[in-house]
Amino acid sequence: MATRLVPKTELRDRIRDELAELGEDTIVVTERGRPLAVAISVERWNALQETMENLEDALAVAEVRLAEDRGRPAKDILEAIDDAVRGPARATG
Repeated sequence: MATRLVPKTELRDRIRDELAELGEDTIVVTERGRPLAVAISVERWNALQETMENLEDALAVAEVRLAEDRGRPAKDILEAIDDAVRGPARATG
């Protein structure tokens, strides 16, 4: 996944080629050297949206658990949050 900076004036002339080559890359459109917009593939956009939704869900679960666990040791609360985000740790034998 590479990030390419493309000036707006250059993109205007090469939009078809740039979009055809986009793949997993990110295009940062610039104007006078400053970032103006970002272009990513629909697949990447959907993956980012799904990741964000999953993180929001995990945060909501963690917030509920935190509210329920007032008075518990911080270590136990952090482990519960980690379990909510990553799943319970497997026992090693």
